[in-house]
Amino acid sequence: MVDKEDWNEILAELIAFPTVSVDSNVALIDYVEAFLRGHGYDTSRFPTADGGKANLLARIGPAVAGGIALAGHTDVVPVSGQEWEADPFELVQRNGELIGRGTADMKGFIALVLAAAAVIDADRLKKPLHLIFTYDEEVGCLGATALRDELAGLVDKPRLVLIGEPTDMQLVTAHKGIQNIRTTIRGKPGHSSRPAAGASAIACAAKFIEGIGGTLPAGADPDFDPPGATFNVGRIRGGEAVNIIPEWCELRWEFRHLPGQDPAHVHAALDQLSGRLRDAIPGISIETELVAGVPGLLPGANRALASELRAYLEPPEPAICAVPFVTEGGIFQQAGIPAVICGPGRLDQAHQPNERVAVQSMNAYRDFLGQVIASATT
Repeated sequence: MVDKEDWNEILAELIAFPTVSVDSNVALIDYVEAFLRGHGYDTSRFPTADGGKANLLARIGPAVAGGIALAGHTDVVPVSGQEWEADPFELVQRNGELIGRGTADMKGFIALVLAAAAVIDADRLKKPLHLIFTYDEEVGCLGATALRDELAGLVDKPRLVLIGEPTDMQLVTAHKGIQNIRTTIRGKPGHSSRPAAGASAIACAAKFIEGIGGTLPAGADPDFDPPGATFNVGRIRGGEAVNIIPEWCELRWEFRHLPGQDPAHVHAALDQLSGRLRDAIPGISIETELVAGVPGLLPGANRALASELRAYLEPPEPAICAVPFVTEGGIFQQAGIPAVICGPGRLDQAHQPNERVAVQSMNAYRDFLGQVIASATT
């Protein structure tokens, strides 16, 4: 297998690309594609219409079904407003940890994949190894969604996709879905001394938020924590001045649903809520727009595959579990490829200032990954 220095050097290269979702990932894709082509991989690039982002598929081995895919997203969350002890786009090693934006989520995994890919003997492969690198996972899994039909049509479709999100080596076979929503409320402005003469968009927004909980499905699944659907209003903007009845208000919010629940029912209930508010507050208009939706991951064939993977992890045996966060797994499942999420690092160390991953975790995952690739392709 590869040694620590190999993946460490690759990780430093990857961290140096500031692939925050609002920016391009093309320079990183250029690096990864050149690296893989240099080691005998066939690659296919799928750019966005404006060329500012790109997905990358790579394959090595015979064109037969039943191999394995390794998948990771190339974008990272912003660093603005966070207090970092060093440049977030320069890899720093300290006290057995690797620090930098994306070390945990999820360039650490990508570095291990590339290091493993570099030492594969293609002549020994009986089944192919697929590599999938996507854009804009952090803002709605846009890259994976754009690839869904391409993956569904693969003639050499893998039997499993392993997604290396930071799970602390736990095996995830189910997760919630998410709907990212923008609600815009418009009212009637007026002088604040006569509130009844206008229609406050902000007051309406407060009632809208109060009503969201009643639109969510009531089902619960004890495998999840929390066990049911949830929502969060992450941002509110509105109004112009303290002495003007606010004419507009914008809410950016999300709801997370169990993988078996249909979000269309929530949207229908939101339409009914909006109708009741319009009737109650004359002069109000409400528009709700779906910004991005990501399907949940349903447990199924992937549970048996996770049991197979468990054998390659060091004891004590990791749990096979469900999680409330969202990955690209549900999209791959829609393309007909069972997905298991398992990666180095911990979720609570991602998206933070001084994001980090333990060297010990990286080395343990390196050994796991080598065994998985060998068992699935030779």
